[in-house]
Amino acid sequence: MKERILYLGDIHGSFNIINQYVKIYGIKDAHIIQVGDFGVGFQTIEKEKRMLEMFNPILVKNNVHVWAIRGNHDYKPHFDNDPFGLSNIHLVPDYTVLELCEKKILCIGGAVSVDRHWRYTKNQRNGIFENQTFGVEKWWPDEVFVLDRDKLGEMRGINILVTHTAPHYCEPDNTFGFGYFVESIIRQTGDNELKTDLLVERQLVTDALEILKLNNTIENHYYGHFHKTWDANLYGVNHRLLNVNELWEERD
Repeated sequence: MKERILYLGDIHGSFNIINQYVKIYGIKDAHIIQVGDFGVGFQTIEKEKRMLEMFNPILVKNNVHVWAIRGNHDYKPHFDNDPFGLSNIHLVPDYTVLELCEKKILCIGGAVSVDRHWRYTKNQRNGIFENQTFGVEKWWPDEVFVLDRDKLGEMRGINILVTHTAPHYCEPDNTFGFGYFVESIIRQTGDNELKTDLLVERQLVTDALEILKLNNTIENHYYGHFHKTWDANLYGVNHRLLNVNELWEERD
């Protein structure tokens, strides 16, 4: 049977949703690319591994592989060097190219957390970021999208781009400001650098896509982060924003 590629929005640690979809929809012989905020790093490695191990067997049985990129609610070192070692659930490092179903899919994670002020631990408020214990109120300074112009410039044959956040002209379009949600967070937290950081990041993702388009034909771009559904063809690329827990399959 021909393999399929599906895309899954933010799940924020609700790993069981993958298990449910595989069972409900009878998903077999497939790759599920999860677009970030997979939700790892908030508990100990041992606890999270036990949780993920519960869902790996059905993936093996149905020949389904899950490929998760990092979001801003993920611990980046886990994606740089996957500590879980599971056969069918994979944490994908930034700038990984997945060659699946005759497609070359570039994965770049990371994003700025608008709730970062509220997620500081006591140690983090005191400027200590090393040797942290794991807990529900967690924020990591290396959460952000990182633009690597050299790597992008060397890539060829990429068909699909998967990121956690998006170019500035995609939904939500921040060309004319960020609206009530972000403004209210800034007022409540005093995080006056947030707006600048968000503007810079969205421009970096825009730059990444423009560099890619110089030597590659990008057909589709998938992302999450913003907790809503949206799609449009802009500047020759089909962009799709996946909502929380949204599962999507691009049909030929």
